[in-house]
Amino acid sequence: MYLTESLPKVLVPKYYKNEEALIEDAFRALLNLKSELKVEIAVELYLRAEVSLLKAAEIAGMDLEGFKEILKARGLKVSSYIGSKEETEKGLRLIR
Repeated sequence: MYLTESLPKVLVPKYYKNEEALIEDAFRALLNLKSELKVEIAVELYLRAEVSLLKAAEIAGMDLEGFKEILKARGLKVSSYIGSKEETEKGLRLIR
């Protein structure tokens, strides 16, 4: 497929430092266009216990109570641990 084979070869030397930077930028653009995917990513990371509740809410771009409601509406358990400020900042860097 030309998207995965040809585009990196054209874009990386001219516009991106490396293929990883291109992929990161592509994901950022995708999340900006389809913001509902942020919620899906946040829920999945939360369910895998890779992020705290607070970090997941931040990744989703929601307040804590709104994210809890999403989890409850899906019949998912809400943990009482919401996470530290450092965890939240790290999670936000992942989606920026």
